[in-house]
Amino acid sequence: MLGYVRAYKPELRFREYDLYRGVYCSICKRLLRLYSPFAQLFLSYDVTLLAIVLAALRGEDITLKKSRCPYNPFKRCDKCLGADKTIDFCADVSVIMAYHKLRDNLRDSGFFGKAAAFLAFPVVFLMHKKASKCQPEAERIVERAMSLQNEVEKDKCASIDAAADPSARALSELLDLGVGAAADSESVRRLGYLIGRYVYVIDAVDDIESDIKSGGFNPLLSKYKELKNGDFYEYALAMLNLNIGEIVKTFKSIEFDRYGDIIYNILFYGLYNSSIYVLKKHQKGGAQNAKSI
Repeated sequence: MLGYVRAYKPELRFREYDLYRGVYCSICKRLLRLYSPFAQLFLSYDVTLLAIVLAALRGEDITLKKSRCPYNPFKRCDKCLGADKTIDFCADVSVIMAYHKLRDNLRDSGFFGKAAAFLAFPVVFLMHKKASKCQPEAERIVERAMSLQNEVEKDKCASIDAAADPSARALSELLDLGVGAAADSESVRRLGYLIGRYVYVIDAVDDIESDIKSGGFNPLLSKYKELKNGDFYEYALAMLNLNIGEIVKTFKSIEFDRYGDIIYNILFYGLYNSSIYVLKKHQKGGAQNAKSI
């Protein structure tokens, strides 16, 4: 996951935002304690959503305790109590995903990207060795997804559905793995799949222009060439909105007896806001008049 899945702060209550930030800060501190300061670079708001969904479905009551940021002693932050297993799981998964992303960069990036990945690899390799021992099933899921992704990308004519499937399936299985028998697995897997698909699609939209210049794989390339610039981003918005609509529909089919308002905020307001942000970056004013789903 790549930073597109985050809460929309203006629509959160203060206590909801405190819990959201508390989960984020707790994963950050756990990465430091279990791995190293370098591992904190793998932290993302995407994994924060994973932690909150898992805590909700596992029935974990999160309480917040005042703490301090290790990098800024004058800054107070919250630490989560009551969701240790969930926080550990998300920290391990963050390291596993970062390792496989780094391996991918070693294979497919340009000279400078490969050089940076090569320098980071020894440190990440040692952290990954520990994380994969803690979460062997998560390691299997991510490794298989990366292998399938590489196979898909060999087909330059792959559709967006085929290209998004490995990543979407990986998040679906990780969410199911984290929840275990605590919830309706079919709906949970579908929610994970749809979120994973959204992340892949919005990343493809965000990267389309740079991929054209670099010659990188992008399943939306033919559609971009077929449509005018503005028409392409209208098409992309419609595709993303449809995905968000399915996510919200699936969310409502799952019983969240806690943290539901935070999760809804991320999956509705947050994802839509990310879509608009990405589209505005690439098309000046092109998304200003876009309608909400």
